[in-house]
Amino acid sequence: MKLKSIFVKGAAIAFCAGLFALPTFAQDADEQSSGTGNAFLDNTTFYITTDFAYYPDSAAVPGTGDIFAPITGGLGGLEGRVTGHADYKIATPLSDNPLMAGDNVTLGASFELTPVSVKPGLSVSFTPIAFLVFSAGAEIGSGWDFSLMNVQGMGRYNGTNYDSINFFNAAYYKFWAQGTFQFDTGAIFPGDWTHVVMMASYQVNYQGLAGVDNKVAYKWQGSGSAVNGWQYYSSAILAYQMPLVLYRAGVMAEFEGHFSANDYENYASYGGDFMTVSIAPLVQFQFDEHNQLAVLFGFSSRRRFTEAASETTNELSLTNSGREWYFKRVAFSYTYTF
Repeated sequence: MKLKSIFVKGAAIAFCAGLFALPTFAQDADEQSSGTGNAFLDNTTFYITTDFAYYPDSAAVPGTGDIFAPITGGLGGLEGRVTGHADYKIATPLSDNPLMAGDNVTLGASFELTPVSVKPGLSVSFTPIAFLVFSAGAEIGSGWDFSLMNVQGMGRYNGTNYDSINFFNAAYYKFWAQGTFQFDTGAIFPGDWTHVVMMASYQVNYQGLAGVDNKVAYKWQGSGSAVNGWQYYSSAILAYQMPLVLYRAGVMAEFEGHFSANDYENYASYGGDFMTVSIAPLVQFQFDEHNQLAVLFGFSSRRRFTEAASETTNELSLTNSGREWYFKRVAFSYTYTF
């Protein structure tokens, strides 16, 4: 049995961040905490998120065209991470209009730890009106091998497999900018049972591994077939919100890939500009003001190849010939807010 990396890829379980950020315009400010008396602490939110995902085994089906690949085994992989967050909110009211009364700038810091990597990050977001958020940020990290489970934190592709990279010899980095539209029908129709929440976002980012040349594949946090380059990530969530422990239930769609196939010029048949599409039903439980749990059941798509990869033939040398749908994972994201 070969386990996946012990990390959840940024776009993969990041659904929790989007889900928790969905708006509740109908919530009155008076319902918030009365505060500590310290202005900085009263405007700062500290929380820890623990992510875990279970992947059933789903073997690739060589051939051409689009197909659904069935589950072929009980355990294909496990992934997990713990991330600490601190968000400092600065009120920037631009008008007395209710839609702009909550305008703010939020400065964020995060620190992510997995069994094979560490990655701090910084971000800033601006909410000029209740249903729009503009944000940007940067992350940098490094990794190491986890020999107990044969997982590489960082690696450079040598034409057949990946040579491990020492913690001090390379660094992963990501710079991103994003726009988000969010809306809650409770803003128009007050009531406990009138909340249909919607969110759509589009992110442009540049990801790379310093120490690895452009157009040379690398592995980061156990996931290979990556190259330096500009990428996009888009997501959309539609959910119904209830005044229950089962707080929200809905569906999410994600779209991501490289803008240019030229990023994979050294692996021309791989399909460098392939768009990965994922669709997932999800639920969110809110046990109290401190504890939340999101659960996602993810279906996704991946490249289909004309032949199967093997121990001596990496997928980068294969020919992309279609799209392969499969059941990807069951993911859990637990957040504790202080």
